[in-house]
Amino acid sequence: MRIDVALVPQEIEGKNLEHVTAIVIDVLRASTCIANAIANGCDGVIPTVSVEEAMDISRAYARDDYLLCGERKNEKIDGFDLGNSPLEYISDRVQGKKLIMTTTNGTRAIRTAKTAPCVIIGGFWNISACCKPALALDRDILIVCAGQNGRFAMEDAICAGGFADKLSSLTDARVEETDGCLTARLLYNTFRERLEEALFQSAHGRNLINTGFGEDVKAAAVTDCVEVVPVFHEGHIVPMDISGSAKVHA
Repeated sequence: MRIDVALVPQEIEGKNLEHVTAIVIDVLRASTCIANAIANGCDGVIPTVSVEEAMDISRAYARDDYLLCGERKNEKIDGFDLGNSPLEYISDRVQGKKLIMTTTNGTRAIRTAKTAPCVIIGGFWNISACCKPALALDRDILIVCAGQNGRFAMEDAICAGGFADKLSSLTDARVEETDGCLTARLLYNTFRERLEEALFQSAHGRNLINTGFGEDVKAAAVTDCVEVVPVFHEGHIVPMDISGSAKVHA
């Protein structure tokens, strides 16, 4: 089995992904929001790349059935229902609602990986939940870091290293690791006992703290607090049924 890590989404643009399972990571903050929203019973998430696309899609739904979600420059978009703070995605707000989401980095990265037969959305919150079903699909694994405005993001790379570490520990197969994977694992092993500190030190983390979202950074560093495996399927992010009778056949 081969584990590759794309440290920015641009690495996979135009690549043939039909033989890999993709895991897309945007720790700060889209992956964490999506994990919390799925765990709290939303009726799926539609990732979009622009405000205009999100608005266009929303017209297909009754107003009580959906929430417009997302950010630009870390702040909630004018006229949207929710921003990009995982602390907003509680059951009282999202249960039973279709979430139409656009973020600067995360939703774009998910869409970039859409040609893979299975696209899992992961973060620190659901590392363990995601790894076993990813391995069960018996394909090479590509971990895609959303990055920050096209540039390397330390928090995503550390999380990718955590995924690579967990995946390797769960399989008896010989694992081939690319340079991107080895780099991510080195970062993870440096910070694995102080993830919150690492996220606070990251450029994106500092930016969020400076704009009043320090609690989001702290929350995003929590490991394995939900059991959900969000997967991008036919334009929607929905939960993979990890009990055995899959809702989504990836």
